[in-house]
Amino acid sequence: MRNFAAGILFGVLLGSSVTALAAGVFGSGPLVGWTVVKDGEEVCSDPTVDTGSQEIECD
Repeated sequence: MRNFAAGILFGVLLGSSVTALAAGVFGSGPLVGWTVVKDGEEVCSDPTVDTGSQEIECD
């Protein structure tokens, strides 16, 4: 019974973390901690991404 409960708990945690990761990767919004580099020089940090139009915007 303990193994069954541990398996359910592990499955719920794994499912919620994968969903959160997918929202961060495939969603729109700021990319905190990311840096945009062009020709070896930093253009901006923490850009905003719009996956619908496939654009990265630097403010």
